[in-house]
Amino acid sequence: MRKNYTSFALLLMLSAGLVQCKVKDRIEPDPAIVEHIDFDKGAVQIMDTLVDHLYGRWKMQEVEFDIKYSNPTGSVKKDTIFRDFAELEIKSISREEDRRNPVCSGELLLQGKVWPVAFRLNAAAERIVDRTGPQAFTLFETNFPNGSRPWQDDELFFRDLGLTGENYSIEIDYNTQSMIWKGLNRDIKHIKLVRP
Repeated sequence: MRKNYTSFALLLMLSAGLVQCKVKDRIEPDPAIVEHIDFDKGAVQIMDTLVDHLYGRWKMQEVEFDIKYSNPTGSVKKDTIFRDFAELEIKSISREEDRRNPVCSGELLLQGKVWPVAFRLNAAAERIVDRTGPQAFTLFETNFPNGSRPWQDDELFFRDLGLTGENYSIEIDYNTQSMIWKGLNRDIKHIKLVRP
């Protein structure tokens, strides 16, 4: 009787293991397809189009926070949607270092203060291969001169907001001249930007 239970348990474990196995062609892409995609050329093409539409002023029409974990030092404590929150002006886009990864710099106008910002664009592989999904990914950061910079009391809201120091996916609609930045790491769900 005990032998039957042992055999049944082994058979059950073996069956469970085999059910989880995947066919090789379902988990590995076809090498012929991957080999003929020129990712560098695709990234340059995406950036050629994207860069032309990024210059200038953008209004952060909607900034939605989806608080996943409580942060005692965060400026936003609960799920919140800000409307007409700030303005982003992209003043320069440099492609000298790498045509695939342009560096954008400009200013963010928030609560009457101007903050220097910068971000490097990275083309999304999904867009290159499938022509779907966001055009780019970026890390949005402040761009203060090198050296230490003490924060003033009236600047703490911005520092602790989580708007900068966050990774975003960027998808721009060329017809409506609008952009959606989706937060990838922290509490920002998305930012909708439109031309003012």
